[in-house]
Amino acid sequence: MSIALRGIAKQFGQFAAVENIDLDVPTGALMALLGPSGCGKTTLLRLMAGLETPDRGQVLFNGHDATRWPIRDRKVGFVFQHYALFGHMSVFENVAFGLKVKPRHERPASDQIRRKVQSLLELVQLGWTADRYPSQLSGGQRQRVALARALAIDPQVLLLDEPFGALDSQVRHELRRWLRRLHDELHFTSVFVTHDQQEALEVADSIVVLNRGRIEQFGVPGEIYDQPRSAFVHRFLGQANELPVEVSQGRARVGPLDLSDGSEALKEGNHIALVRPHEIEIGPEAAGWPARVLAVRVIGSIVRLDLCAAGRPLHEVLEAEIRRERYEAGRFGVGDQVGLRFRRWKLYAAASERSMAEST
Repeated sequence: MSIALRGIAKQFGQFAAVENIDLDVPTGALMALLGPSGCGKTTLLRLMAGLETPDRGQVLFNGHDATRWPIRDRKVGFVFQHYALFGHMSVFENVAFGLKVKPRHERPASDQIRRKVQSLLELVQLGWTADRYPSQLSGGQRQRVALARALAIDPQVLLLDEPFGALDSQVRHELRRWLRRLHDELHFTSVFVTHDQQEALEVADSIVVLNRGRIEQFGVPGEIYDQPRSAFVHRFLGQANELPVEVSQGRARVGPLDLSDGSEALKEGNHIALVRPHEIEIGPEAAGWPARVLAVRVIGSIVRLDLCAAGRPLHEVLEAEIRRERYEAGRFGVGDQVGLRFRRWKLYAAASERSMAEST
């Protein structure tokens, strides 16, 4: 089942939740709607499900106008952040619920329901929980039960609203991998909402970055991470150091570093350079922009360093990230003087924050 949104707009009072959205979700895709709180991602998901009706525009399912279709006709499975399981029902009864409330002429026989529910519980690796109640399960187990319940009605589209948002980081990591494997096995069309950049990058085939009700960028994860079209996307898709840059006579400079790569003419004026921590090289003081080490944090296989570059205020700290092997070879300590170079950066005009140039 493919989904297409054409000119979709939705307003709540004076607040424009989404504005003029055009989006295509191909059959079998696993797409992430990514953005900060209030950007419109959950509203967009609810419009696809039929839980909200757009003020303008069309929702198309397989090319058919589904804008006014009731929820039951859309064949959509919906998974909420907080599970929404019935506490007074067993796991089996929760998963079977959607099948048992079907109209009599569509409702499977009791033995068919039993086999299907047990099969789904085995699929989500919870076959042993059929007689238990939600209160007897962990958060991760409850979310898998919620997913089995959504799959029980044989949806053509699966929509998930912050499905792992209520779970701790380790459980989230495990369920991300599990959801990706499940999708690859069943090949259903899926759209999930998240504000977690890592989650979107790890799980999705494609990512839609939303900001203030509009699409900032759409593409595959690697493309969006490596080639952000705006400073907003660059900042949102992972940490970035921000440095003021002045462009004069076609050259962009910050400290002693020349950030002009010659690939594109730069307009005169103020710009900002965004540099990810892992794109900062650290070497001898004479080998780059002199800086002092303010703090060192060893985190497993990586080491993060807080640095103050020469000529910059002390509160404008740069964060660099290097491999532990590199740290152990150089042994940078607090107070040491080092030299900085940037492997990669991206320049944006300070006023418009539109991309001006990139160096790799």
